[in-house]
Amino acid sequence: MLVKMPAGIAGFAIVLGLAPAFAEDAPTLADLSKDAALTAAFEAMAGETPMPDWLEQPIVTTPTTKASFDGKSWLVMYGCKQHDCAAHRIAVIYSPEAGKMHGVLSDTSENGDEEALRWLNIGGGPESIDGRTILYAALTGSIANHPGDFDYNPD
Repeated sequence: MLVKMPAGIAGFAIVLGLAPAFAEDAPTLADLSKDAALTAAFEAMAGETPMPDWLEQPIVTTPTTKASFDGKSWLVMYGCKQHDCAAHRIAVIYSPEAGKMHGVLSDTSENGDEEALRWLNIGGGPESIDGRTILYAALTGSIANHPGDFDYNPD
């Protein structure tokens, strides 16, 4: 899915699809221009970190999935730079109930030998281990291939 967001959302053009497993009204980053809570969570996650220019253009997205940790369900969203998905990617996890979002930006060298990760809004809480695991799984496609394997809540 390629979508261009209005420039009014802090210049970010991250839009992600909705997986069939979710109700039609489940929030996605496509709702940034419509959902004040989602917008606030994204802006808080970005903080003072400069976002790459490619996020201001239409991006390629995959359907939103779900994961669980820290006693919460999180929506997992992925996007990449149009015509350069191998090199420039983003994954975010969002808890609508808590109003929190965490993320990771990935930049890979032209030959694919090196990958630089910029973690967004990762502190010393549960997101520092389970959240990073889920975010990287979203970048690699593992969460899309094994969606039931990312529930880190104790029974």
